[in-house]
Amino acid sequence: MPSPSPRRSSRASYQRLPRDERRDQILGVARRMFTELPYADVSTAAIAREAGVQRGLIHYYFGTKRELFLEVVRALTVDYAGQAPPADSALPLEETVDRCVHLFLDAAESNADTWLAALDAEGFGQDPELRRIVNKTRDVTVERMLAVLHVPEPTDTLRAVLRTYSGLAEMATRQWLQEKTLSRAQVHTLLAGSLLVLVRDIAPAVEQT
Repeated sequence: MPSPSPRRSSRASYQRLPRDERRDQILGVARRMFTELPYADVSTAAIAREAGVQRGLIHYYFGTKRELFLEVVRALTVDYAGQAPPADSALPLEETVDRCVHLFLDAAESNADTWLAALDAEGFGQDPELRRIVNKTRDVTVERMLAVLHVPEPTDTLRAVLRTYSGLAEMATRQWLQEKTLSRAQVHTLLAGSLLVLVRDIAPAVEQT
C-alpha cells in the first residue's frame, strides 16, 4: 500500500535564513499587509502566516504589532524622503519641481494606506514615536528639496516656509487618495505650482518681513 502523500501547507515553506534576511523578510510582508489593509485589520499572526514563520519570531525581532508598524513607517518615510531626482543645475526649476512632485505622488499612491495611517496614527491614537518619525522625515525632506532646488545658503526662514509645504502636500494627497475630491493630475498641478510660488515669491517676501 503506498504511503500517504505529505500534506501541503498553505503557509510559506520555512527556510533557515540569516538573521538580517529573516528580519527583512518579515518587514517586507508587514509593509505589504499594512499597505493593503487598515492597521486594525492586520495581526501579527497573519503576518507570521504570510512570512512562513512562527509568531514568536515577529515578537523576537520587533516586539509588539505597534513596534512593527513603527518600523514599517520608518522605512516608508525614509523612502519618501528620498523621492527626489538628483540635483542637476542644468535642469530648469520648473522641470525639477515637476519631477519631484511626480516621484512623491508615485510613492504616496503605491503605499496609500500606510501613508495615511502614518499621518494620523490610525488604529492606536496619537502615538508620540510615530509623530517623531514623521516630523523627522519632514525635516529630511526639506533638506533634500533645498539640495535639488540648488539653494546654496538656505536660511532657517526658508526651511520653515518649505516645512509648511509638507502640510499642504499631506492634505492634498489625503484629498486625492482618501476623500477622492481631487484627481492625481489636479494634486500634481496644485503641489508643483505651489512649490514654485513658495520658492520664487513667498519665501523671499517672508525673508524681508
